[in-house]
Amino acid sequence: MKDRRLLRINVNILIITAVLALVTLPAKSENFGTLGVLIGGGLSFAYFLLLSTTITRAFAGIGEEGLEPKAAGRLGLKLLLYTFGLALFTIIAILSKLCHPVAFLTGFSALLISIGFEALSYAAFGKPQSPPENPGA
Repeated sequence: MKDRRLLRINVNILIITAVLALVTLPAKSENFGTLGVLIGGGLSFAYFLLLSTTITRAFAGIGEEGLEPKAAGRLGLKLLLYTFGLALFTIIAILSKLCHPVAFLTGFSALLISIGFEALSYAAFGKPQSPPENPGA
């Protein structure tokens, strides 16, 4: 992965998941556990990592013509399989009582929090875009 922002989001997901898991340790509730938070955060990390590497590789080196239809179909199939895999694992984890749905969603929210932090960081500290210079004028 060449984009540092995507790498920071992935690292932040892990950090936020760890913080959320530490915060839920004292809860000692049978419905809301640290394991569910870790499963949700781990799954959000894996899903975002798969998506970001797949999209980065798919669009690396393409020109103005875009993706060819065959490559676009393969990309769509990969994304569909990733999404179905995430949904299947989520359903299995919740129905088998491995984790509580609220704990899972708390862990999975690390993805949204991490993206939000990166957006705020870019808005506050990002380099302003300068308009392209017109050498012919």
